Amino acid sequence: MLMYNFYCNNFASMKETDELQKEFLTILGNKIREIRIAKGLSQSEVAHLCGKERQSYQRVEKGNINPTAWYLQHIAMALEVELKDLVNVELPKIKLENL
Repeated sequence: MLMYNFYCNNFASMKETDELQKEFLTILGNKIREIRIAKGLSQSEVAHLCGKERQSYQRVEKGNINPTAWYLQHIAMALEVELKDLVNVELPKIKLENL
């Protein structure tokens, strides 16, 4: 119970967490788009290489879905980069309160 109270009292609210997640997914999608464009590939080409529909891949680039690590690995392989290159982004900061 003590640990539960610590988390409830010290970390971002659910609304703040949702906003941080959306911000992160947008940043991630922008990074993936940037790499794809630098490689001269279309969304359709990357989606095909990943075995996904273009619309699914497009949602990743727009930050509209939270892709699994496995999906990100497929994207990295399609873009011929390491997974770490995709996720090497500045993370949004969570404000800790009441410490």
